[in-house]
Amino acid sequence: MLVNLYKRKFKVFLADVSPDMSEWRGRLCKVLSNAGIAVEVDMQSADCSVHILGKSDIYSEGGDGYNTPAGAQFRAAKKLCGKDFKIFVWNPLGSLGTINSYINDIRRDIVENTVYSDRTSPIIFVEDIRNIMNAKQQESRRHEPADIFFLYNELDSDSAIDIYNMLKDFQSVQRLGISISSGVDYNTFVLEQLADSKIGVVYYNYASDWAVSFAQQIWKDSGGKSAPTPLVIVGNNQHAERHQLTVLQNIIDCILDEQRRIPLDIKVFLDKKIKK
Repeated sequence: MLVNLYKRKFKVFLADVSPDMSEWRGRLCKVLSNAGIAVEVDMQSADCSVHILGKSDIYSEGGDGYNTPAGAQFRAAKKLCGKDFKIFVWNPLGSLGTINSYINDIRRDIVENTVYSDRTSPIIFVEDIRNIMNAKQQESRRHEPADIFFLYNELDSDSAIDIYNMLKDFQSVQRLGISISSGVDYNTFVLEQLADSKIGVVYYNYASDWAVSFAQQIWKDSGGKSAPTPLVIVGNNQHAERHQLTVLQNIIDCILDEQRRIPLDIKVFLDKKIKK
């Protein structure tokens, strides 16, 4: 089963940055592109703008970045900001130094239609943008009994489908590809399908930040240590690294292995949990 989660299309204006943040801007631009979110060169054609905090002060008049393109674009975005246009201020480094009162107001949600984020992962930040820009819609989905509930991010669909096709040859499998192009509240479906499955599997290849955060959330929502359905997160070790899973230690079973061996790893995990 493949559920398209987000239905509304929107466009983003990605503002210029100070030189120290050019690499971060490039990474964010790539994630937006992979997510199927259009990046506009004309702010007037966009639905929101993203401004990345760096060492230069683009906010305070007289600041060293105030008269740069980044500063001018932020002021232009403020004029557009309203119910039909949102501003996102991203601080991936998490260090602000001397922050002016305007940014403090954003952090306290005083400034309307403006969102501050200090997420370190561009993937998680893009997820946040998408969730905010899309009005959530409730949609009922039929869940069915299964041995394995297989979840993955659409960014990893190619390798995930290979695993799914091998698993379904010898087990009953329900799959859910988390698409980065829609606004349905899928939480109810995930919890109901998980409860009707023998194990839940969160797989990732490239989308490690998303997978770790997602696995944490569904583990918590399904009951944590008392959850009736065992959960495992599985990564392709060609790209996945052990340190990415540190936050899940002693919480969720974690497996890193070669892509070709992952279906067998999942089968072994299933057999082990069924015998308990």
